[in-house]
Formats: sequence, C-alpha cells, structure tokens
Amino acid sequence: MKKCWRYILSNLIFIVGTLSFINASGQLAPGEIAKESYYMFPIKPGERNTLAGTMGELRSTHFHTGIDIRTEGRIGLPVYASADGYVSRVAISNSGYGNAIYILHPNGHTSVYAHLDRINGKLANYIRTQQYKSESFEQNLMIKKDLFPVKKGDIIAYSGNSGSSGGPHLHYDIRDKHQNPLNPLNYGFEEILDNTPPLAEKIIVSTLNKNARVDGQFGQMTYDARRVGNNYVIDQPIHAKGEIGIQLYAYDKLDNSRFRCGINTLEMNINDKLVYSYDIQSFSFSEQRNILKHMSYENLHFTGTRYHKLYIDDGNKLNFYTTDQNQGRIKVTVGQELPVTIKMTDAYGNESMLTFKIIGKDFPESLYSYDNLKYDIDVIENTFVYKIPKEQTENGVMLNGTSTVPDYFINNTGIYLHDMRREIPKVLQVDKSFKTYNFKDKVPHEMDYKYYNKFLDIYFPSNSLFDTLYLKTDYKLDTVDQQEYFEIGSTYVPLRKSIKVTLKPQGHYPKSKYAIYSVYDNGYKSFEGGSWEADKVSFWTRSFGKYTILSDTIPPKVTPLTLSSNSLRFKISDNLSGIKSFKCYVNNEWVLMNYDSKRALIWSEKLNDNKPFTGVVKLLVEDMQGNINEYSNTLN
Repeated sequence: MKKCWRYILSNLIFIVGTLSFINASGQLAPGEIAKESYYMFPIKPGERNTLAGTMGELRSTHFHTGIDIRTEGRIGLPVYASADGYVSRVAISNSGYGNAIYILHPNGHTSVYAHLDRINGKLANYIRTQQYKSESFEQNLMIKKDLFPVKKGDIIAYSGNSGSSGGPHLHYDIRDKHQNPLNPLNYGFEEILDNTPPLAEKIIVSTLNKNARVDGQFGQMTYDARRVGNNYVIDQPIHAKGEIGIQLYAYDKLDNSRFRCGINTLEMNINDKLVYSYDIQSFSFSEQRNILKHMSYENLHFTGTRYHKLYIDDGNKLNFYTTDQNQGRIKVTVGQELPVTIKMTDAYGNESMLTFKIIGKDFPESLYSYDNLKYDIDVIENTFVYKIPKEQTENGVMLNGTSTVPDYFINNTGIYLHDMRREIPKVLQVDKSFKTYNFKDKVPHEMDYKYYNKFLDIYFPSNSLFDTLYLKTDYKLDTVDQQEYFEIGSTYVPLRKSIKVTLKPQGHYPKSKYAIYSVYDNGYKSFEGGSWEADKVSFWTRSFGKYTILSDTIPPKVTPLTLSSNSLRFKISDNLSGIKSFKCYVNNEWVLMNYDSKRALIWSEKLNDNKPFTGVVKLLVEDMQGNINEYSNTLN
C-alpha cells in the first residue's frame, strides 16, 4: 500500500511539474532551471537523504558533474527513475561510472544513474544477452526509443560501488539536451537538508609578475581565516604592491554530513565593486580539463588542497566567469587601502562572507622574515627564482654569462628573479662554481611544435599546452641496475591535451616484452605502453614526469575461489603491467565474467540460469605486455 501511494503521489507531482515547467516545445528553457518538482529523488524518495558530493565540486582533474547520494555505506538500495521517459543508453565498465543507466525524459533532459551494483528487470536480461553476443563484459549500448520505457518511480537498478567509485553511493546527473550537466539541487529535492553556509579556511595571495610583492616577498603567502558567526575574517592587513591574485580554499557542508562539497557561486568585491564572480550551473564535458587552470594545480600537486583562483589565469577557457577589465587580477599601488569581500553561496542560497584588507606598501630591500619560497631553485609562472646566501656572492653572480644582482634579501639570503620570457636560464656561476640547468626550449602553446634531442623527441599538438612552456628534460642511467630514466617537464605543470613522446634508449631491448612505464616519486610504476620502431619507442601522454623502460615476463596470477555448477569466482592480479583482458569458457562456450578491479575479483553470470556448469572450465587472463595465464579445471 505504501508503495502504491508513493506511485500515485509521484505521478501527481509529475503532472503538476509538467504543466508548470515544460514549454510548448517540450524542452526546458535555460531560464527555467529554477526549483521545480518534475523529478523524484532516486534514493529513498520522500525520506531524508545526505550527500557526499555536489555538482561543480573540484576534483583532481574535473568538475564533479552531479550529486553523490549516500547509501548507508552499503550496496543494494533501490534506485528509482526520476521521471517518465525511456532508457537511451547503458554503459557497463570496470572504470569510470561502472554500471550506469541513462534515461531520456520528455522535457529533453537526461538523468544518469551511476556506480550501480545490478540493473533491474528486462533491461538486465537485454544487457546480458548483448554481453554474450559480443563476448565482452564491457558495453556501451545506445538503445532505441520505446524499447525500455520507464515510469517515474520505477525501480530501475540497485545502488552499488562499481567502476571508479571510492565507496558505495549513487552518482546522479541531470543533463540538458546537449548532454551538458545541470545542477540537480536546482530541482527542489526536499530530501536534502541544507541550512549550513559555506566554510572558508584560508587564502593564498600570489604575485603575478616579477615586480609584484606580498608582505615584501615574491611568490605566494598563505593567510588563515578566522570564523566570526557564519562569516570569516583575515585578522591582519595584507601588505602588497604590483599585480597580485587571490586563491581561496573554501567548501560547502550540508546538514548532517561530514563531507566537503562544492561551492556553486563565488564573488569577490573590492571597494564594493565586483572584480570577479564564478557561477557554475552548467558546463560542457569538453571544457573539463580547464579545471587545471581554475585551480592552483601546483598547490594540488604538493599539498592536495584545491584552491579556487579568483582570477582568470592564462589558458583558462571556461565561460562561467564575470570579471572586471583585469580579469580578477588586482593591481595594488603604494598607499592604497583595498577592502576585499568574498561572498560564497551554495545551491540552497546559504551565504557566508570572508573579509580582509590589502594595503599598498613599498618594502625594504632586506627583510627579516620567514622565507615563503619552497626551493632554492624554482619556476613560478614566467619567473625563474634562485636563492644564494649573501656571503657567497662577494665575487659576483652570473647567469648565462651576464652579471646579476638580487632583487631582495631575506635573512641575508639573496633572492634572484629572472624573467624567462627574455632568456632561458642555462648556466649559473657563483664565484668559481658552476650550476647547469635542464631547461631546453621555450614551447609555444598555440601552434604545433616539435622538440628533438639525443635522448627523446616530443611533438606538441596545437593547444596541447595551457600556456608557454619552459621545457625541461633530463636523461639518467642508473649504472647499478642499468636502468634508463627519461625526465620530461615538471609534474606540477598540467597539459591540456596529449603529447607524443619518442624515447631513444641507449641500451638494447628485446621489443616483445619491453614497454614504457611512468615512475612516481614513491617508486610506483604505471604501464604506459608504447610502439617500437627500430630502436625508438613512442607513446602519448597527458602528464609530464619520469619514464623508464621495463620488461614484464610474468603472467597474471589466477586464484580460484568458487568452482561449482552454479558459480565460478576467481581472484586475478598482475605483478607489474596490469590486467588487459580475461576470457572464461566452459566446454568451449564463452561465459560472462563480471569484473571488480578494486577487489581483483571476477565472477560468472549465466545466460541461462537453469543450465549448470559442467565439463572443462578454462580461464585465460592476459596482462598489458601479452603474458597469458591459462587456468583449467574439470567440473563433474
């Protein structure tokens, strides 16, 4: 009876929502993404729910496209269709969204339900049939209209933890007719309670050119925010001069939830004038990579903290900003007093403010303060920074053969700032000692460009870079284990698109079992692959870093867990290159094996539940370098 009343109520809501919000063309107009009751909440509708993530939240490589609905830390909760429509697509994968259903609605929107454990009804049978037909676990099925119609409130699946999910939950999207994500919280879900305004923790104030200073220094300075009621202040004034930029670490928390979610709207005003605003209500998937310029990618790399830049950085092509003529960059002159207010607004209209003052000030050439620069040698934007103790500079300092003087001192250490747009630093001479650097070339971002040297070639397609790149490369041979290492660029510099790298190893490698691996700071190695041509090996990558060439000759490991007439379960793993594929046969007939790489587990799913497994079971598991483990056993 309860389910019946829920169904009746949902259809009444659907009728009212349809009459109120669908225009004559059947497509929601852009101005009509106000709160409405067209959609049913997909998990425990009508009951209180909590979220672990919101639309627009900053992730490491992308903006989050929907909401993550918590499922009590378990799998198997019913997932309800949000509105009438039909299943337009189903994707089954071990990565990304995992098991996902896409429903197209009469208003032109598509709702997406991802990380599902299992899919319900006739649709599940259809998917399984397609898997057996193609002999493949992974599927991307575009489904004809009316083949699988759904009604609002139908149970379409059960929640899970499939794909790249980090824990049980339902990822839920609403997308427009162009498949651009919209904010689901704009659609009036009373299941979510949020009276909590956004929280601010700290800001970074950055110098944006060689001549700027913050509290007397070049680089970036961090200031903690103090809470006052629902608002925040930076207690001390920030002294600066020149062109600077503000970065904000802030997040939203919903009621009854510990998770740090995204803030949809940010505004920065100076002297009560808007200089920057950010309002993320929709965006294109093709724009996602620009998040690496919206955030401070360097701070993410070194600290794991995701800062919003409250200015438009070079190379950022996102279009949900409104700024002044300086694109949010603040130009501070000596004697100015600039009151700054940053307003943060979440999807439910809760607001909080962060306030502080910037005071324009000139600074002495010698400071007695802590050093904000992390390294003795660094590159910040277009500036090469190096530090030399004052007592070592009595006989002069030369960069590329030209005498140079420090821009300022900190505690008797000279800070030297070199504009790399004028000249790439190659050799630094201090007294009679010499230091060489691995900067090899200045690479433009707006055109195709090729770089060559003895150890590697790099092809940069047009716009693969966000901005001009000061390219570093290095080659090292570990003479103990005879291992070659190729270093390309800096890991904290992001790439917009993939580049082609051709390594020219100095050693000899049998091609069949050798491939390229990226090498991380912690020693972890990740398979990149590559294609050999003569003594060169090429691959495409979207990350700078360290690479080497390794051999993998060990087949994957197979451990049987269950072998019965009803079920086959195995653990599969690989020592280095990773699992590429697996195929299971019973009496030479292909058997569907579901795969969860997080648990290194595969398990059978029959096409015909009434047909027992009997005879010879054969499992073939192949790794990325072509090594195959063939396991076989006999079921009586």
